[in-house]
Amino acid sequence: MPALPSFTRRRLLPRVAALAAVAAFPVARLAGGQSRTLEPTPPDAEGPFYPTRIPAEADANLMQVTGRSARASGTPLSLTGRVLRVDGQPLAKARVELWQCDVNGHYHHVGRSGDGSDENFQGYGVVETDAQGRFSFLTIRPVPYGGRPPHLHFKLAHAGARPLTTQLYPKGESAERFTGFGLSGRDARSRLEFAMNTGREPNTLEASYDFVLRTA
Repeated sequence: MPALPSFTRRRLLPRVAALAAVAAFPVARLAGGQSRTLEPTPPDAEGPFYPTRIPAEADANLMQVTGRSARASGTPLSLTGRVLRVDGQPLAKARVELWQCDVNGHYHHVGRSGDGSDENFQGYGVVETDAQGRFSFLTIRPVPYGGRPPHLHFKLAHAGARPLTTQLYPKGESAERFTGFGLSGRDARSRLEFAMNTGREPNTLEASYDFVLRTA
């Protein structure tokens, strides 16, 4: 079995364990009593802070920038999951992009900077799923900024599925009253929430989420 995507050039947490989802994993159901299907992950707005071009450093460890000795500020988050088809089959070699603001509420991407940015935070990462459809990132727990609840941005692409742009919110913090970005319905927001779990490493959180893509 191929290994999970590696965090090259850095010393990372020793394990990347797929955790059971508490409330965010897609729920299986029977379609017409014939076949098992999963509900596709709903889309959400891309937002104004997607990179204007992909930065040179875009690996799965957003907590440290090459050449800098300090790690990013914020609570470390080990995020794992899978990318699946609606029939439950894993999608190998799916491209998963993640971007978010730093602990000070600043996004890090070419063409935009701001006073108070955490220069030790990478801000953007991209990985490819393994043969079991698995992915993993090391980042920080998302924080609120500019009136928005904490969230993570994602783009997913695969040759055999429709592309998806969406956002994830920590469980209980999606604040459905914020309707100016993407989907405004309460149900759509709740379907994107994921649970935060205390990890075995001190002061580290773990979370897991399965994305489900519609077939092309």
